[in-house]
Amino acid sequence: MDSSDSKRVCVCVLGDIGHSPRMQYHSLSLARAGFLVDIVANLESQPHETLRSNTRIQIHKMASFKVSKFLPRFLNYILKILFTSFQMFFNLMFIAKPDCILVQNPPSVPSLPIVWLVCRLRHCKFIIDWHNYGFTLMAIQMSTSEHFLVRFYRKIEFYFGQKSDFNFCVSKSMQENLKKKVKLDAIVLYDRPFSIFKPIESIEAKHLLFKKLQNDYFDIECEDVTIFTRYSRDSDEYCLRLDRPIILISSTSWTADEDFQLLLDALYEFDQKHIEKIIRNQNQIKLVCFITGKGPMKSYYMEKIQNDYEFKHTRFVFPWLTAEDYPKLLASADLGICLHKSSSGFDLPMKILDMFGSCLPVCAFNYPSISELVVENFNGCLFQEPSGLIQCLVSLLEDFPQCSHLNRMRKNLYDNFQTNFRNQWHHNWMEKAFHIFNEESH
Repeated sequence: MDSSDSKRVCVCVLGDIGHSPRMQYHSLSLARAGFLVDIVANLESQPHETLRSNTRIQIHKMASFKVSKFLPRFLNYILKILFTSFQMFFNLMFIAKPDCILVQNPPSVPSLPIVWLVCRLRHCKFIIDWHNYGFTLMAIQMSTSEHFLVRFYRKIEFYFGQKSDFNFCVSKSMQENLKKKVKLDAIVLYDRPFSIFKPIESIEAKHLLFKKLQNDYFDIECEDVTIFTRYSRDSDEYCLRLDRPIILISSTSWTADEDFQLLLDALYEFDQKHIEKIIRNQNQIKLVCFITGKGPMKSYYMEKIQNDYEFKHTRFVFPWLTAEDYPKLLASADLGICLHKSSSGFDLPMKILDMFGSCLPVCAFNYPSISELVVENFNGCLFQEPSGLIQCLVSLLEDFPQCSHLNRMRKNLYDNFQTNFRNQWHHNWMEKAFHIFNEESH
């Protein structure tokens, strides 16, 4: 433990803390630095065990609003704001008095107005962690940035943003934009992979993971063999199968800011025209694409894969993974895919950092600020259309499973994230964020 004389910090998330990794990492670093931490958030999925078992962290669960299918969308939206406003205000007012409140943005409404009000009533610091701009996400939902709700949302977001005491943001380009648009000084706190995301050297650990997955997703009943690994009872050794399929993995929120159709089109052409040249064995399945995450368009695309495409050598798997198994699957994959487009152009997807921590190279959709994270031919590959993604796959997976290009990227990632402690989350957090929380309240 570092030191902070047991000051108290509230971490506020209007959303599921289990799907808010950056806020979990803030909480764990605060606790490690000696702070007492109260998390006020929805609890729809379990956060990581390291957070659940930490005695310096207490989670205060907010109830989730249930959308009524009998009411118009606008009325549902108004009722949701009223419901969440009451929930958040009540929780923040009646937990032990914090020295400061750290709130995730977006969502901005009602988070920023409520947290600002509570901070003024309880005399604590108001700190915003800017992950993106909420009004740009609403513009996607409304299909236009000119809708009056989008303009109203933007005014609220920046008005209360300017009332903050301190600000963090996820990219240099966002820092510059906040300074230019609303005269806000924000500290760039780049996402870093948390310690749970690391390479797996043990083939036995991979074998046990695939054994668990194959019971639900693969038709192999042999006790000692999975589609990817093999155990020899004679030598008591585990090995990767030479005829194993390629493992791709993508984590998606199944929303409009991630173009899953692009991935489908690219993989279909790759399946039809290229994969037999890369993997020459006789196995029917030559590529397994794991898709994790939940969201509104998941069932639509699952049906589309089943009904509209005839993949010859590709299997899609939509696993439910525990917080402990997700890092293991990343570390067992061959290549990551990130479809995140960025509604604002300034945010950086945390999922890529998880992959990088696991020494997993990434093919990522190319937008202005992504170059702060993905460096072409060093740790990944960038694309903007199906043909670009196909080109990345052919180049990186050539001569599978040797893949010299991919292995060089893995080594670069290992040197960058596993041996350089300055690129690890807690060290970076102590350098950039600790002093903000440790200052005396005004």
